[in-house]
Amino acid sequence: YSLNEDKLLCQIYVDISQDPITDICQSYDQFWVRIEQSYNNLKEESRIYRNKKSLQCRIALIEKAIRKLSGCIRQIENLHPSGASDIDIINQAKMLLIQEPTYKKGFKFDHIWNLMKDFEKFKDIDIEKKKFEAKALLCNHRSHYTSSKRPIGVKKSKLKRSKDEGLSLAMKLFEIENNRLGKMLSESTTSKQ
Repeated sequence: YSLNEDKLLCQIYVDISQDPITDICQSYDQFWVRIEQSYNNLKEESRIYRNKKSLQCRIALIEKAIRKLSGCIRQIENLHPSGASDIDIINQAKMLLIQEPTYKKGFKFDHIWNLMKDFEKFKDIDIEKKKFEAKALLCNHRSHYTSSKRPIGVKKSKLKRSKDEGLSLAMKLFEIENNRLGKMLSESTTSKQ
């Protein structure tokens, strides 16, 4: 793939992925058919036809590299380097990426980084989840919320009920047997007299 082919493919991929009208109503196969058609209609005529499988493999390769660099950037940001600009952080992340055996030649997708880095698919869900949890914890702390004891689960509830029923049945059998023995005892004492 050439640089222009990568740019075109990524632009189409992002556009179709974020299409609010057809995004929720299309299957995985329909999604890739749309990408294949759009890509081959918009590519330069001198370029070869790319089938769906080829486009999927290329996007998978790009996604893997983007995720890896994003992870390296998060690692560098977590070190909180003082006075480091965004460019410094990206350069340090690329140096970290080179240490990976599969990325010894470096990051090959600088030409599409700006297009793909903010794509929803690559945003760190854990960071968003932690922000949400921290906000919820703060809200709970402010309202002096006290949590009640967690209710027992369905399995434990059924087990407790079956134990209670078994115990109840055993008590009834014990009572019946006790009454029968009492009756037999009273009959034997009356017959002896």
